[in-house]
Amino acid sequence: MKVAFLTLGCKLNQYYTDCIVQKHIEEGDKIIPLVDNPDIAYINTCSVTTHAGHESRKLFRKAKRYAKETRIMGCHAKLFPEDFKDTIRIDESGWLEHFPLPHQRRKRAYLPIQGGCNDFCTYCIVPYARGKNFSLPKDLIIRSLKKRISEGYKEVIPTGIHIGSYAYEGMDLTSLLKELLQFDIRIRLTSIRPDVIDREFLQLFQHKNLMPHIHLSQQSGDNLILKRMGRNYTREKTLWITEELRKIRENIRIAGDFIVGFPGERDEEFQNSISLIKKAYFSHLHVFRYSKRPYTLASLYPDHIEEKIKKERSNILINLAKKQRANFIKEQIGKEYYVITENKSRFGNTWSTGITPNYIKVHFQKDGKTGEFIPVRIKDFKEGYVYGEVRK
Repeated sequence: MKVAFLTLGCKLNQYYTDCIVQKHIEEGDKIIPLVDNPDIAYINTCSVTTHAGHESRKLFRKAKRYAKETRIMGCHAKLFPEDFKDTIRIDESGWLEHFPLPHQRRKRAYLPIQGGCNDFCTYCIVPYARGKNFSLPKDLIIRSLKKRISEGYKEVIPTGIHIGSYAYEGMDLTSLLKELLQFDIRIRLTSIRPDVIDREFLQLFQHKNLMPHIHLSQQSGDNLILKRMGRNYTREKTLWITEELRKIRENIRIAGDFIVGFPGERDEEFQNSISLIKKAYFSHLHVFRYSKRPYTLASLYPDHIEEKIKKERSNILINLAKKQRANFIKEQIGKEYYVITENKSRFGNTWSTGITPNYIKVHFQKDGKTGEFIPVRIKDFKEGYVYGEVRK
């Protein structure tokens, strides 16, 4: 049987897709592109923004043209089943606890620790799709980690909907990470909210196995907008976090999520986001235009922003992020890092790529097998690409 997969959205969606891929591979099925007319096409949908919902419907229509059978899953499929007629629906409930860990196509593997969310931020539809917050038992997570180590993975990414809310039998995220950091494997954190970060958490970055890279689910740099979003932290908290991190770990990279055009965001509030990005030195951004979602409180707010203004503000932040990314990378030239060799480079078969501990994708002359640690010195940065040389 020939099977195709189309996945939108978050890392948890990617993990769920890998679960089904693994099942089909074990059954002897062949994974092919959609355009090669598969017997089955899976569409893993996302509904975090209006655009994501549109893309989910678009992929479904496309899959219907090419595949004999379609199967739908993910947030948009759960929230808006009427958008997907004449298809089979897949329910991922319980997969994190009971589905065997799938093989990951990269040399960095996801490590599920948590699912669901209880926060109901005023703009967010995800809790309606993912359900209540739940955390996996520490023993299950450690067994999963040991399995990843035995499979040869060099780095894991704790994964969930809101990993900062991890709580199981008195253990929070900080205490869980202390346990995981005792194993000989790199750990890289995904999106985490500033309100769950305290000094004890920050001290974890002294450990060599915790990568010097953090992705903050920031959303805005203005305190009034953060309050209207239902976010329980301030810009001052974020500035404290980033200042402390740079004292603790040299060359740490700060990444973040930002929403532009939230209802009531005037130029003044938007400028506060710009100033926070500069002061905290975010050098990698995911920028989203605010999108009115059903069931959410913010959809009822007055003072919605014109799409033209949202687009302009989005472009301003994207360009600022490009500038600060370039500055950060230039500061790394001459520095040496151990990277995990991953994929073939766009520059040909004699080149490879790897990710530095502080999350820079570097291209270098191929040396060694995929999945090995290679010492690479950052050599150059031009036309958006980072070049390195393998050190002996």
